[in-house]
Amino acid sequence: MISMSAGPALADTNILVYAFDTRDPEKRERAADLLANCWRGGERLSVSVQNLAEFSVVVTEKTENQIPLPVIRKFIAAVLAYDGWNVIGYNAETILAAHDLKKRCALHFWDALLAATMNENGISTIYTEDRHFEKVPGLTVINPFG
Repeated sequence: MISMSAGPALADTNILVYAFDTRDPEKRERAADLLANCWRGGERLSVSVQNLAEFSVVVTEKTENQIPLPVIRKFIAAVLAYDGWNVIGYNAETILAAHDLKKRCALHFWDALLAATMNENGISTIYTEDRHFEKVPGLTVINPFG
């Protein structure tokens, strides 16, 4: 169960990817607008180190129009340096909690790990197009694309 809190909503990996991916202009615009609002100080956002790792691999290796690594390194460094971003991490206890959540909510491990990380950091809202997170009690899922 995700605890209720006032922690900044988390931007899932797919939001970060769409902000850089040119294949779907409508999703790119919506994702970029969400991130731009954070950069302008309109809304703080959370992001996990897991999201940053997944994002860096997807946009530099797996998308059709791969983004050069120096661009991605600059983006991640900017996220780390700007206090409008709440960068969160996990530890060994989080992994154990993720395994419990995986079993209880029938999630993929990496989604369970992200949900457990959010819980440990008092975050109860996620921006994502991934409906699997709807299985987690107490977690509010906002799909900015639909």
